[in-house]
Amino acid sequence: MAIKATDVMTSSDRPSLITTDEFHADTGDRHWFGTWLGGRVVELGWGTAKMELDIREEFLREGGTVAGPIIMGAADMVLYAAVMSAYEKGRKSVTADMTMHFLRRPTGKMLKAHAIIIKFGRRLAMGRIEVMMDDDPRMVAHVAATYALP
Repeated sequence: MAIKATDVMTSSDRPSLITTDEFHADTGDRHWFGTWLGGRVVELGWGTAKMELDIREEFLREGGTVAGPIIMGAADMVLYAAVMSAYEKGRKSVTADMTMHFLRRPTGKMLKAHAIIIKFGRRLAMGRIEVMMDDDPRMVAHVAATYALP
């Protein structure tokens, strides 16, 4: 089941506060997001983000399964982008909570993740992330996460 903007509080009438280039320029100096993981945020809307991550050999467990920490890192990165797209001080936000549900074995050459903010509060932003592999629309993981806002 794909995330739909009508399911949440986002608005297609509001533009993203940042571009994908600005996101990558801002996070490029951070080793985990910027250089090592190698994920690319490919689309931003107000409170939404989509990313792609090429799967490298070092990301795999025995048998070609993408390791859980890689999926969690990608989910964290894409939700961070969604927060930055809708909150002016989003750069200073930090992960407060993350729960991941693995739904099926993640195998493939490219991970795709779609994050959407479902609620902004005074101190917290809550979101959900769908994670898929390659062009298969079936989720390999569903993530619920919260960011603490400055």
